[in-house]
Amino acid sequence: MKLKNKIGIIGAGVMGSIFIEYLVKSKTVSRSQIIVADHADDKKTLVDKSQILILAVKPQDFKKLSQELRKTNLNDSHIIISIMAGIDIKTIQKSLGVKKVIRAMPNLPAKIGQSITVWKSSSQVLQKEKRYVKKVLKSLGTEIEVDKERLIDFSTAVSGSGPAYVFLFQELIMAAAQDLGMSKDLSYKLVNETFRGSINLQKELNISPEKLRKQVTSKKGTTASALEVFKKNKVDKIFKKAILSAFNRSQELKKQL
Repeated sequence: MKLKNKIGIIGAGVMGSIFIEYLVKSKTVSRSQIIVADHADDKKTLVDKSQILILAVKPQDFKKLSQELRKTNLNDSHIIISIMAGIDIKTIQKSLGVKKVIRAMPNLPAKIGQSITVWKSSSQVLQKEKRYVKKVLKSLGTEIEVDKERLIDFSTAVSGSGPAYVFLFQELIMAAAQDLGMSKDLSYKLVNETFRGSINLQKELNISPEKLRKQVTSKKGTTASALEVFKKNKVDKIFKKAILSAFNRSQELKKQL
């Protein structure tokens, strides 16, 4: 598929800006082929000049946005790429009066071109169009097409929100280190490099996290003592409950439309 017109991005926030940067960096399109509209901007020109529309707005803003877009020349020749959490393909089709919809869930590492984006298309999207969409999403990092839309909602809770879980865990270890008497600077360096090295090790060796954890854990050693505290306090159940809560919230967002 050759892009005849521009890529329109609605929403000039974090993810909208990331799309602009990496679509250009990856040479997927030139900057002149991207047109951007924020909340207050008129959407008519963007719709008229764009073949692909990326909806990079909060799900809470979709109802108002859909009302604006219905007043434009939006039609079945347009391809919609939505990164809104919780809003399913059928809802977008019905609200906008279009057929070709891609629902995608990138995450914050897109800021450095290392997103993991899970996506699903409506049946009306042609194979050649899907190949181009794949290229657009790949500009942010790695992309995975799935065959069940429910996996997008699961991914929202796991990989979409996932970086926040990692950052929280880093914060907690740093705070514990400082409580022991370590300086803020040293705790920051140790925790960051430990996370970086551990992830790179797991990726390089392609061994499951479980097996690597067991390699680090000597019987009755210091690591075993720490992990026993996690086990007694049922940290595994807390994680499952937290991720389920994120998933349930994505479902609530859809109901609020």
